[in-house]
Amino acid sequence: MDIRITHNGSILDIQLTRPDAKNALNQAMYHTLADTITQANQSPETRVIVLRGLPEIFCGGNDMQDFVAISQGMADFHGERFMKSLVECEIPIVASVSGPAVGIGTTMLQFVDVVYCSPTAVFKTPFVHLGLCPEMASSTEFTKIIGLRKAKEMLLLGAPMTADEALALGFINQISDTPDDLAVQCAEQIGQLPPRAMRISKRMLSQQDKERLLKTIETENVELIKRIRSDEAKEAVSAFLEKRPAKFS
Repeated sequence: MDIRITHNGSILDIQLTRPDAKNALNQAMYHTLADTITQANQSPETRVIVLRGLPEIFCGGNDMQDFVAISQGMADFHGERFMKSLVECEIPIVASVSGPAVGIGTTMLQFVDVVYCSPTAVFKTPFVHLGLCPEMASSTEFTKIIGLRKAKEMLLLGAPMTADEALALGFINQISDTPDDLAVQCAEQIGQLPPRAMRISKRMLSQQDKERLLKTIETENVELIKRIRSDEAKEAVSAFLEKRPAKFS
């Protein structure tokens, strides 16, 4: 089981559990995540989502084997659906992050409402290193959260952001040795609050940007698929999988 889904009263707990692949997301996982979040958003019983990984890693980004398959012609059936499900979700999402959050493991957190992380958390967006480009609206939204200089350092150079940096820049809410516990406590608090007021308040905070964000995701993903199928990306992914330096002409 690559994703563990647990219902606890008004709380929906989603845990990425694919340690053999460092919690990398494949098409099947995107499908499950998109459906689960969409259904939760439509359910009057579900008032809050907790999203977490494993103690040693939050998310290793996109599955490299999927990149290979897409480079050979496979469509991205569910990745974009997952991205849009996060943007369109009107119930709060609380995340717990331990260890690395790579690629979409970082960019998805732009659309999470509360983020707790452990001191071991590190955020990375090595898109250019893989011959790719920003996704999940990070080309426009990342700078709004962490500032232009750090966003460019991460999105262009692939520089990491530590837990301490993430806290100082406002990307996360709190660092804790027990981020899962804090996330659950926060979710329990949210579950006791008026649900309609919560939905309306979250909608008001995001309504001005929603349509633009969805369009940005679509535009980025068109370019992303082109990049995945480019010679640069094929070489970068092959070099990564073969554990050798990439050679670009």
